[in-house]
Amino acid sequence: MAEIINRISRNISKFLNFSPDILTHDISITIHSGYQAIVDGYSKILEYNDNILRISKGNTGLKIIGSNLILSEISQDGLIVEGNIYSAEFEKRGGQTL
Repeated sequence: MAEIINRISRNISKFLNFSPDILTHDISITIHSGYQAIVDGYSKILEYNDNILRISKGNTGLKIIGSNLILSEISQDGLIVEGNIYSAEFEKRGGQTL
């Protein structure tokens, strides 16, 4: 059943021309010029310092690596990271919550 819902969500997002993350409530990230990242759809901050930010939602994680990273804005389901962003990497754990 979950696979059918995911497939329908992907088809709707293609038709309407927007990210399927909006429908599936996964983590999404937009990086601007390597100096700012806007993250939507997280539930936990797992690790944070001036070189790394790790967040999660369910069994999906996101790791942002850089230098001089700061959380310039934070809300219940989104945040903005600023600094020198070198990479962003998604982590998936099959069935395990991060």
